[in-house]
Amino acid sequence: MTKKIFILAISLWHFSQASAQFYFDSTYIQKYYNNAVWSIYQNYSNHSLQISQPNSKDTTQNTKLTPFAESLTDVGIIYSDEKKFFSFNLYSIPNQPSERKPQPKAVNFIIGTNEDNLVSELGFNWFTGYYDKNSSNIIANFNDTTPYYQYNGLKNTNVFYNYMNFTNKRKFSYGAAFKGNALQKKSATSFVHYANITFNRLKSDSAFIPNEVSSEYGKFGQLNRASNTSFAIGAGYSATLVIKKVFFTNLTLVGGPALQFHNYSLVNEKNNYKSASLAFQSDIRFSIGVNFEKLYIVSTSLVSLRSYKTSDIIIESGHLMNQFTLGLRLKRKGRIF
Repeated sequence: MTKKIFILAISLWHFSQASAQFYFDSTYIQKYYNNAVWSIYQNYSNHSLQISQPNSKDTTQNTKLTPFAESLTDVGIIYSDEKKFFSFNLYSIPNQPSERKPQPKAVNFIIGTNEDNLVSELGFNWFTGYYDKNSSNIIANFNDTTPYYQYNGLKNTNVFYNYMNFTNKRKFSYGAAFKGNALQKKSATSFVHYANITFNRLKSDSAFIPNEVSSEYGKFGQLNRASNTSFAIGAGYSATLVIKKVFFTNLTLVGGPALQFHNYSLVNEKNNYKSASLAFQSDIRFSIGVNFEKLYIVSTSLVSLRSYKTSDIIIESGHLMNQFTLGLRLKRKGRIF
């Protein structure tokens, strides 16, 4: 009896493995179960803010602020297979120096899993070196040689978790378009279920609203810290166009409502201002590249848009990441399945 149970268990296990491997349509997707993709990447990121106040109409000047921070150009290595991916930076290349702008400083990091079109990502980014792209609203007689207004000491910290479920598992592969762990042979689309948790904080030792417009912001003209924790659920759509099984391009749009909890502090005040609100947030992902049997080349862009609104101040955030990846598939010992 024990022997029969053991044989039945082994048979069921083999059946489950076969189902896991062959439930997808092989005319649309080729998976590389015993391959690892090692890639070299070049990455550039920036973070932009739009800060405005809804209570007082502009009279003599525009009070809308547009802080902007850039990263260095990072070069590093990415590892991905049919389940997981991670990247680590090797070195950073300084951008072309400018006497009009502060030296950029940033840290970007992301790890995750990508199994059967279930994508899970945990990421972190940090920026400082903000300057205002519309410094003419702050600096009198601003011209092409005047240094931009700099938000000295302003730092942005962002920690996020993304979950995406691509429902068309038979014919669509997200990993083929962004991670190189599969080959999309024919064009396909998929509906997406989306969820996100984000913690974002802007912090400065002193008030970061410029003195020139701080009076228009009332008490929030002395703002030196603004943090936001948000929980979002939503949906989206992803489409991959494939030409001759080699060239591909993908556009993925996801978004939804987010419940937000705000916490603001002002210079020389002990009490914090707390509030909650509901807002819309979205991610836009784009890739274009070529996918051969061994070689994988792709250029990707990710734009994350967030809006933090209260009755006294509105902060809109945008994070852009552009990355060029050159990958090579190599056989590895052992199998996941």
